[in-house]
Amino acid sequence: MDNHSVFLSKKLPVKATVDVVVVGGGPAGICAAASAARSGVKTLLIEKLGFLGGMATAGLVGPLLGLYHWASRTRIVGGVPYEFLQRMEAAGGAEIHNDGMLVPFEAEILKCVADDLLYAAGVEVLLHTTVVSAILDETKLTHIIVSGPEGMFAIETNFCIDCSGDGFVAADIGVPFALGNEPENVMMPMTTVFRIGGVDVSQMKDSENPETGYVVNSIREVLNHGLEDGEIPLFGGPWIMRGSTLRKNQAFVNMVRQWGNPTDAWEISKAERAGRSDMDRLFGYLKANVPALAQAYILDSGSSIGIRDSRHFKCMKKLTLEEALGLAHQEDSIGLGGHIIDIHSTDGSTAQRRDTLPFYEMPLLSMVPSECSNLLICGRTIDAEYEMFASLRVMVTCMVLGQGAGVAAALCVERRIGAQQIVPSVLQERLKKADVLVHREDAETI
Repeated sequence: MDNHSVFLSKKLPVKATVDVVVVGGGPAGICAAASAARSGVKTLLIEKLGFLGGMATAGLVGPLLGLYHWASRTRIVGGVPYEFLQRMEAAGGAEIHNDGMLVPFEAEILKCVADDLLYAAGVEVLLHTTVVSAILDETKLTHIIVSGPEGMFAIETNFCIDCSGDGFVAADIGVPFALGNEPENVMMPMTTVFRIGGVDVSQMKDSENPETGYVVNSIREVLNHGLEDGEIPLFGGPWIMRGSTLRKNQAFVNMVRQWGNPTDAWEISKAERAGRSDMDRLFGYLKANVPALAQAYILDSGSSIGIRDSRHFKCMKKLTLEEALGLAHQEDSIGLGGHIIDIHSTDGSTAQRRDTLPFYEMPLLSMVPSECSNLLICGRTIDAEYEMFASLRVMVTCMVLGQGAGVAAALCVERRIGAQQIVPSVLQERLKKADVLVHREDAETI
């Protein structure tokens, strides 16, 4: 029985009819929904948790990356993402300006700023609501089926933006994808992020990035000894200090490594359990062997394991490394990316590839599947070569993709056209009016 038959057989109530549905309230979804609503269309955002922010809040993943191009020391992001970060900074929840060009933040403040941003834009937000399926009528998506506290129901929509992180809607309607890095389909590790208090920050100055204490070299040496002696599991980084906390004598810790498929319920459940176990072992070793952490204690861990990698969809254009290195002009550019190629080992080792890129233009067609006329696939799941995915997957870059998708969706609804029919110059004109840095030359003039 197909999804449409299930919909009819269950006689699910249609509880809302909207212009645009945004699935997923992470960084991409927040900016997509705000941008669509500001463009004048009725917008609904669906989030399975009780708060917004995605990996930034549920996973406690930080800092926020992608605002700057490090090599040229250039700000490459404007529009709603930059406004959002400025609002966070004004609320005491982010530090946008520092020589390290990373944006540490407060997860709890991000939740509140996201609420306020979407409320002011007129977005209706459904929390504690999980997307179960989508209904495709030939090449047009007509309904999203969800499960909420009251049971299952349907939402009728003219357009959908899939910001679910793993591309659930796109996968459900049959858009082809690869898992991880082809051809082996191996994925970067997941991470149980945790935050600690009681940190003697004065002893944590030996860092690759002194402004944020992002990687403390001496702690890495201590952990390497523990790894060699078999006392601790494999680790990454370690990335310790400011990330998803700005509070005095606190730090976020990103070092746990769990390999598996986050789109498989059994595998991600195993990763969650093993991640907490490894967190306990690693922190115990740190506390016993690093003077700066002798009095430290765990405050909390992410309510969800941090996910770097999963589905990569086949859309109408693949963003390539050659284009980025060649400073290619994208006719349908919707914004800029420029984070490093950051590939955490997919083979179960502690290796990491970090290569600098020029900042590059991101094409709309990398979000447009040929199978559906009214769906955009947004965030780290867009169509890009693996090296490019490893750059654009960071949260601020996903926010840029979100704004591009939101404005594009509104344009489609307004003109009653499919995503494949968007005229790039018309979309870019609207994005520039919203202060989006659309082309490389826009960033260079800052």
